[in-house]
Amino acid sequence: MLLNSLFLAISSSIDALGIGITYGIKNMKISFLSKLILFIISIVISYFSIFIGSWLNDFFSLSFSSFLGACFLIIIGFGVIIKTIFENTNSKNNYYDFDYSNFIDTKEAIFLGLALSLDSFGIGISFSLGAYNCFFFPIFISCFQFLFLSFGTFLGKKINNISKIPDFLSGILSGFLIILIGLYKMF
Repeated sequence: MLLNSLFLAISSSIDALGIGITYGIKNMKISFLSKLILFIISIVISYFSIFIGSWLNDFFSLSFSSFLGACFLIIIGFGVIIKTIFENTNSKNNYYDFDYSNFIDTKEAIFLGLALSLDSFGIGISFSLGAYNCFFFPIFISCFQFLFLSFGTFLGKKINNISKIPDFLSGILSGFLIILIGLYKMF
């Protein structure tokens, strides 16, 4: 169970690594305060999603809840893959740097935090539908988003001369990991 929480947190945080790499390549800066805001948003949304999933558990049997949670994970995984493909075929946005300042301020960090937490919201509901004790999931996901964004920015700066970093590949990998966890929970 703890291992499932860890893998789900990693898979739903991979997009933070891709965004961090993009920030590093573009020499964009994100302050520690902005990263802290991202952390807080992530942990609040994750705990809220687990609360909703636990509440839904009261209406369904344990086996049906577990099956439903696994189905939702598989659907979310496919959604991540489709979103990645769609975003790759369209022009990339500026990743929440609305004023094009090459600095993610606290207001922009709120929008980025909400965007990064959308996947974890669905995953938190799905995971808690399986009647798992999910106390560590929000902590894991918040820590991994913080670490992946920081490491991605560092890595992007180190390989600044490369124009294309596999954001596409990380999104596809994230989706497949979520699908595999859903299939594992189902069987």
